[in-house]
Order: sequence, then C-alpha cells, then structure tokens
Amino acid sequence: MATSNNHLFPRVIALEEHWLSAAVDQSLYKEQDFFPSSLLGSLCDAGKGRIAAMDAANISMQILSHTAGYAADTVHYAEVNDEMATAVAANPTRFAAFAHLPMADPQKAAEEFDRCIRKLGFKGALIDNHAGGRYYEGPEYDIFWAAVQKLDKPIYLHPTMPTSKMRDWYKGNYGPQAELSMSHFTFGWHSDTATHILRLYAGGVFERFPKIKIVLGHFGESLPFYLERIQWFSQKWGSMSRSFEQVYAENLWFTTSSLKGLAPLVCMLQNTKLDRIMFGVDYPFLQMKDGIDWLKQVRASGLLDEEAYEMITHGNAESFLGIN
Repeated sequence: MATSNNHLFPRVIALEEHWLSAAVDQSLYKEQDFFPSSLLGSLCDAGKGRIAAMDAANISMQILSHTAGYAADTVHYAEVNDEMATAVAANPTRFAAFAHLPMADPQKAAEEFDRCIRKLGFKGALIDNHAGGRYYEGPEYDIFWAAVQKLDKPIYLHPTMPTSKMRDWYKGNYGPQAELSMSHFTFGWHSDTATHILRLYAGGVFERFPKIKIVLGHFGESLPFYLERIQWFSQKWGSMSRSFEQVYAENLWFTTSSLKGLAPLVCMLQNTKLDRIMFGVDYPFLQMKDGIDWLKQVRASGLLDEEAYEMITHGNAESFLGIN
C-alpha cells in the first residue's frame, strides 16, 4: 500500500473518484466525442490499474462512486453496488465506496441506501443532480431524505448530463462544441447543481430533515462565491427556521474536485469552515497527477498552515466518513 511518505503528502484521501460498472449500458460514455477513447478503460477499472495510478500519484485512498448519467436506472443499481462492494473488499485499505441509487424511484433509492449502509458498509451515496430533469425537493422524496437523516450518512450531489431541454438553453450563435461544453462541464451542470441546493432550501427539505448531510464537489458548484448574496435575498423565501447561511454551515460539505488554480479555495476560505473542505480529483476525467499538482500549488502558496493542509488532504475525510 502507498503510504504517501513524501513530505508534501503525508496521506491523501480523494472523494470524487468515478467508476463505471459492466452491468449498465456503457454507450453513454462510448459515444461521447468529448471523452477520449482511453477514458473508458480507466473508468471501468477498480483494481490493479487504478491502484497503480494511485501509487504513482501518492493517493492513499479513493472513495469509489458510480459515474454520472444513471439516476433513472431502476434495474441495475444493486448489481452496481455489489460490484463496488467486491472492489472494496479486495482492497479495503485503498478503497471505500459511495452507493449508487435509483433516484427516479424515491422508495427504491431509500431502500438501497439503507442496504448499502447497513449491509455493505458504504460511507454514503453519490447521486446524480437530477433524474431525467426531476429534482428532489418535492414531498415524494421525503421518504428518501428521511432515510438519509436516519442513517446519518452523507449524500454527494453530483452534476449530471443535461436533458435536451436544458441543452436548448445554451444554444446560440456559435458551434456545437461550445454549446455542448457550456451546457455540461464548463458551466451548465455546475450551476444547475448549485440551483438544486437552493431548491432543496426553498422547498423546505432542510426544515423537514434538519440533520441531513450533503457534499458538493468542484468547490461547492459556485455556492461559496454567491453565499452572501443568496443569504440576502433568500430571507424573503418563506418562514424558514434557519437562514441559508446556517444551512450552508450546518448541512453542507465540499470537495476540491476538478478545478485548477487557487481562486476558488481563496474564496471558500473566507466563508466556509475549514473542517468542511475535503480533497477530490474527479478521476479519470482529471488525472490523479492533476490533483496532486494542485496540492503542490496550494502548499507553495502559503494559504494553509500544516494543520489545515493535512485537514484537507485527509483529516476531514477521515473524521467525516469514519475512516480509520
């Protein structure tokens, strides 16, 4: 096992690390021209190849999660989770897992979350931001959020592919590559995920289930930047018992996945508790080396002292997820 004995990386745990099951239809990733042809092999590997890449980058542990685009699949979710459980059992010091849930069916999602936590020992779940355009603030999802609160495990709300209607919002006087990128990974699916948190707040989900834990990647999907503005205007949204700033501080956690540069971290350090920030790479959409290069940049910047640096690289994840 890699111990990350390099003085820059005493231990590194990465939370947003994707995998694709052989049980599902893989054409979603085979047919997209913005994914390199080499991606599929890395995405489907939860064994020796992935561990070798982790060793080369000094990544101590990955929290595996099934990749985006399958929230509406109410057929294969148990197979997917059983495969992840097998991968974790084969390498328990290198992998843990977030459950894959059939979010198009709130009842089944609640039941599978319970199974994955109680029987498979998963650390939480990573779910698509919407299920075919359906969000999760309505009363039909109360059964799911009740299970989340009862089990006291986090839900990682992750961007997913826009519907055709969502993509229409980004069409304009430019080429299809700009429209595709704008509606997906450059901007659209991040802003849509941030908006989902506002929907949960406005819809009273945090009122009905005040102890749920939600993780957002990509430095909070822009919410830290807009936090004070949201707080100001959301005061007129209804008779909430807690302000949005309180919900942000008490119910949300964040990872550093998939963004380069220091500006997002500088912003977050101004209004987000340090123990809410954890490391992520977004492998294999970014390479593990990209995440490590970012950590080197952070270390060289002097933004964090040694204690804070180790909190983000591994300490916060160990405490939050119960990793020994």
